[in-house]
Amino acid sequence: MNLSQTLGAAIIMACGSAALAGPVVDLAPGEITGELSGITNSTMGELIGSVQSDVYQDFAIYANQGEGRGLPALYEGTLLTRVVRSNQTGNLHFNYRILNANSELAGMISRIEVDGFEGFQTRVEYRNELSSPGVQGPSDASRSENGNILNFEFDELLDSSADSRYFFAMVDTDTFYENAANATIFLQNGESVTLSVAGATPSVPAPGALALLSAGGLMTMRRRR
Repeated sequence: MNLSQTLGAAIIMACGSAALAGPVVDLAPGEITGELSGITNSTMGELIGSVQSDVYQDFAIYANQGEGRGLPALYEGTLLTRVVRSNQTGNLHFNYRILNANSELAGMISRIEVDGFEGFQTRVEYRNELSSPGVQGPSDASRSENGNILNFEFDELLDSSADSRYFFAMVDTDTFYENAANATIFLQNGESVTLSVAGATPSVPAPGALALLSAGGLMTMRRRR
């Protein structure tokens, strides 16, 4: 193969890779992207779907992570987790949004981590349609080396005067589990709170629960004998 053929093949491969990713960012394990710029339904029909779950969770983040210790709250708001099934593919989109912040508090959100994505193709972006609520989406996204954790960063910190736009992960699965994953919301100084949210991977029972299941299985075996 001569030089021109080699360059042509390389260009075709690069274009094919970009087409596969589409207008959202296909985030592989260990990767980071600063290319989140927002997307609309008209840009990508795969985003259109039916809501499978809507969960609103009120939360508060305290100084020095001192919840319950009489320390002042730095940020209060609501996390919305919305699971949507794509009409086009049948696969799920996990959408997140921060809203209803207490405007009297001065805390500012810097990033949000969500787990439960190990083993799945995961594509990320945020919605910036005029009809979509919120004023600010994350600027960056990264994924842990094992692929489990997504980290959405707000270069322009999200303060209590603004709701976020929907930011999301498109996952190649059609099954989800309530309270199977964790979302951790961080303020600029490192204070945080963790909430249970819907996930693509089923929760692993606690060791005590596993022991009870084992005991139940032994009892069933004994009864059958």
